[in-house]
Amino acid sequence: MTSQTDAVGGKYDQFAQAGTTEALGGNIHAGYWDSGAEHVPMAAATDRLTDLVAERLALRPGDRVLDVGCGNGFPAVRIAETHDVHVTGITVSAEEITRATALAAESPAADRVAFRLADAADLPDDLGTFDAVFAIESLLHLEDQAAALARLRRFVRPGGRLVVADLCQREPFTGAAEAVLAGMVRTLEIAGINSEQEHRDGLRKAGWDLVELLDIGENVRPSYELAAQAFRRIADAAPPFAAADIVTAAELMSAFGENPSSGYVLITAQRP
Repeated sequence: MTSQTDAVGGKYDQFAQAGTTEALGGNIHAGYWDSGAEHVPMAAATDRLTDLVAERLALRPGDRVLDVGCGNGFPAVRIAETHDVHVTGITVSAEEITRATALAAESPAADRVAFRLADAADLPDDLGTFDAVFAIESLLHLEDQAAALARLRRFVRPGGRLVVADLCQREPFTGAAEAVLAGMVRTLEIAGINSEQEHRDGLRKAGWDLVELLDIGENVRPSYELAAQAFRRIADAAPPFAAADIVTAAELMSAFGENPSSGYVLITAQRP
């Protein structure tokens, strides 16, 4: 594993041990709020984003699905249960593997969900072939997203779909916002946040056919402040090694969410 991989795995181990995933309602990704549904709690909104991803995968019962950056397993288990498919989740965090495996063991889809320690930048050849793959807020941790997307393509059958949910920059961050972006990158072990065009270019370079790219930034925007509030609540009780990072992450997420240049893309692509 690369040093970037070790850093990302360590960061998510740290956040998991501090209880941040529980504070966010289980998932560790943004939520999606439909217009007029701003009262919906974070846990329901994050599940809603998972469902939007699953809808775009065009799944059929029995399909094999790869979850790249599976977190603590909530999306993988939810998709396996609701779509009657087999899901393999990969992550570079050993702590997340432990939690995801425990979650899956309690699910009626327990025999259709599995998790393993693996790096999306260097996928093991024994993964097998999948009908679909999704990545929720995981590609931004990779130094070379296009290379990872190209390798992912090798594990998906022709005609199979890729769905990516990730942050994006609508416009370059300038002035004081540059410090916020730099802080996000440093504190959350992010390799970079793409523009929409960079997302498009990466997919094209990797050999995927773009089906749809939506900027759902306004629908996910409440996530940042809600996550910041949750992080602040647990910081006092967090282990000393994690508390400072949690507080810093809270302030950065709040500032990032307030910036109109912060977007969020939901991308659907297909292997030719």
